[in-house]
Amino acid sequence: MRNGPRQRPLAGAGSRLAAALLLTGAGTVVWSLELATVLENTAVTPPARVQFREERHNPMLNEPLVLTGYLEYLEEGRLRKVVETPFSESFLVDGDRVRFSRDGEQRSVALGRNKALQTMLGGIEAILAGRADELSAVFDHELSGTAADWTLQLKPRSRRLSQQLSGLEVSGDDISVTSIRFALKDQEWHLLQILRDDPDQ
Repeated sequence: MRNGPRQRPLAGAGSRLAAALLLTGAGTVVWSLELATVLENTAVTPPARVQFREERHNPMLNEPLVLTGYLEYLEEGRLRKVVETPFSESFLVDGDRVRFSRDGEQRSVALGRNKALQTMLGGIEAILAGRADELSAVFDHELSGTAADWTLQLKPRSRRLSQQLSGLEVSGDDISVTSIRFALKDQEWHLLQILRDDPDQ
């Protein structure tokens, strides 16, 4: 998948996309400028698609559940996550609604009825689209590392959202986001790894 002359793999729309992004700090002006540069380098232009591998860790499970499939950034306001193994499931954010499909059954939920989910999905799209201002409006943040190997920690500003999502940790390089770790409630966490088409990139 390419955006201009360079490949721009999609970053993540998280399985819970709902708990589809990331812990500390209170961004300064200097930090914001650095964040804007990082997000500009990794921004995705829709339509875009990339494969993923996800581990879901839950204290109730003896071992993590491993999922594989693909993520799509179809256009502004439309994100899709499709699980192919070990079961089939899709999750589509389409404007102000979220549509789920599994085992031939479909259901739709209005985002306006779940402000926490709406905030999370907005943060995910802000990362994909490279919109630093929108991201910093929703999360407190801390950026560390270098342009070629960076980590972005995000903590929700909203108390309601923080009850579902403790924090997100996004990692990447000068081309793309490479992983997103979701810290959820009750010691549950998910790790979404973005798989590139070209292993040399």
